[in-house]
Order: sequence, then C-alpha cells, then structure tokens
Amino acid sequence: MVARLYAPAPVLVIGGWLASFAVEHADGLLGVHGARQAGSLLALLGTGLGFVWAMLASWRLYLWLRGMEQGRCHCGGLLSRPRRKGHGPAYRKCLACGEKVPLVAPPMPDAPSGT
Repeated sequence: MVARLYAPAPVLVIGGWLASFAVEHADGLLGVHGARQAGSLLALLGTGLGFVWAMLASWRLYLWLRGMEQGRCHCGGLLSRPRRKGHGPAYRKCLACGEKVPLVAPPMPDAPSGT
C-alpha cells in the first residue's frame, strides 16, 4: 500500500532529471545558455513535483493511521480517490488488496412535511 502511494514521486524526480539531461544536450535548439537554464528548471520542477507528491502521500497515510480518512476497505486498507469506469457506478479502489469498493451515496434526511 505504501509503495502504491509513493511510487509516482521518484518517477517524477527521475523524469525531471532525464528531461533536464535531454534538453541540456540539445543545445542546438535553444543555444548553450538557454539549454542550461531550461535543463535546470526541468530538474527543479521534477524534484519539486516529486516532493509535493510525497508530502501529499504522507498526509493521506497520516490521516489513514489516525482513522480520519474518508473510508476503509474491509481489509483495513486505504481507499483511492473516487473513480468511474465508463458509464458504470463510481467506486474507490483499495490500495492494500486491490478490491473495488462501491461508493455509497450519503443518506438523505427525511424532508419535514409542511402540512
């Protein structure tokens, strides 16, 4: 479950550094100075996005550990954000066991009768 939460963070960092490397070695398009600046910005952007992703994953994990997350699977795992596949009903996927848990609409309070 933790691996599924944190997996995109290093991918973002590595992707930023690879894009930085590619741009810095394509100095024929941007010139030497422009390629170095763009490469530095791409590396910084990838690292920043990876850091933000890791912090958000840590926050969700903290809420789940404290029991304040919106829902839990029957196995006790953390649920993903709501998804909808095609025209089917909305569901949340368990990050621990992979089961699809259907979203349940909140109960509507009875309307007071005006008579």
